[in-house]
Amino acid sequence: MGKVGLMGLRPPGTNWETTKELAILAEELGYDNITMGESWAEDAFTSLAQISAVTKKIRIGTSIVPVYARTPANLAMTALNMDVMSNGRFFLGLGSSGKLVIEDFHGEEFRKPLSRMREYITFLRKASRGETLDHEGQFFNTKRFKIRFPAYRENLPIYIASLTPASLKMTGELADGWLPIYYAPGRMSDSYAKLKEGADLAGRTLDDITVSPQVSIYVTEDKAEAYNRERPHIAFYIGGMGTFYHEYMHKIGFGAEADAIREKYLNRDRKRAADLVTDEMVSATALIGTPEECSDQMKKYFDDGVDEIRLVFNEPKAEGYRNIIESMAPFI
Repeated sequence: MGKVGLMGLRPPGTNWETTKELAILAEELGYDNITMGESWAEDAFTSLAQISAVTKKIRIGTSIVPVYARTPANLAMTALNMDVMSNGRFFLGLGSSGKLVIEDFHGEEFRKPLSRMREYITFLRKASRGETLDHEGQFFNTKRFKIRFPAYRENLPIYIASLTPASLKMTGELADGWLPIYYAPGRMSDSYAKLKEGADLAGRTLDDITVSPQVSIYVTEDKAEAYNRERPHIAFYIGGMGTFYHEYMHKIGFGAEADAIREKYLNRDRKRAADLVTDEMVSATALIGTPEECSDQMKKYFDDGVDEIRLVFNEPKAEGYRNIIESMAPFI
C-alpha cells in the first residue's frame, strides 16, 4: 500500500501543545507526513515550524499556501528555511486559492493565476539552486539579490493543488507533486490525461509526479451520521468556492447533482444544498467505516495511481483525532 499522512492537525478549541503531541504520536506510529494549509486562520509555515521542532523523521509540507499571499522572494526564503530547519523533510504545496480570499482578505487582484504560479515556480527554482535572483516577469521584476544561506538541497519538492485542465497540464509540466481534493477513484481519467499531457511537454512521465490527495476520514460504525457530517463540506466547495469545484464535479460524473447543490447554495439555502449531496458523492470522495473498511477503501486510491493519502479529520475534539490516528496506524 502507498504512504499515509495527516492533513491539518489542529483540533477545534485546543492549543498548540495538543497539536505537537499528536504530531509526535503520528511519527511514532509510522505516518509518512503532516501537512498544514492556510486560508484565513493560522499560517502554514509557523504551524509547521512547531511540528518540525518536535519531530525528527516525518515529512512536513504546506497544503496549501496561496501564491498571492507572499512575494516570491519572501516565499523562497521561508520555504528554503523550512527545509533547512527540518533537515530536508519539507515540501512546498502551492495553490491559487480563489477570488474571494485573495481580493477580499489579502487585497490582491486575482489575475492570471496560472501565469503567476508559473512565475513563482521559476523564481523558487532559481532560489533553490542558489542563483542570483535576477528575474524579469509578468508580475515581478527583481535584481541583484541572492538568498544568503545555503539551501538544504537544490531540488526542493514543489507540489501544486490543481483542478482545471490548464492547471493540471501545468502541474504535469512543472511540479514534483499534485495535491488534489475530492479525488474519486475510478473517475479521474480526464485529470490524469491532462497531467500526462503536461509531463510529455517536459519530457517526463507520470512517475515523476507524486499524487497526494487529501481525503476526509470518519472512523465510525455509525455511517449514516458520518455521511451527514460530510455533506455540508462538499456542498460548501460546490456552492461557496467559486466555479472550479462545480465544474470539477461535472468531470467526475456528478454534474446534475452539482448543478442542484450550487443553485440551492447560491440562494442561501445551505441546509437543502447539503441534503442534496448524495451518498454516492460522499462515498466516492471520503473514507467512512471501521478501520478495516477505511483501509480497504484506501486501497482503491492506491490502485488508481495515488502515491500517498493525507487524511483529513472532521472531529469536534482532540480525542477524536487521537482515536483515528491510533486506530488507522496498523493499516498504514
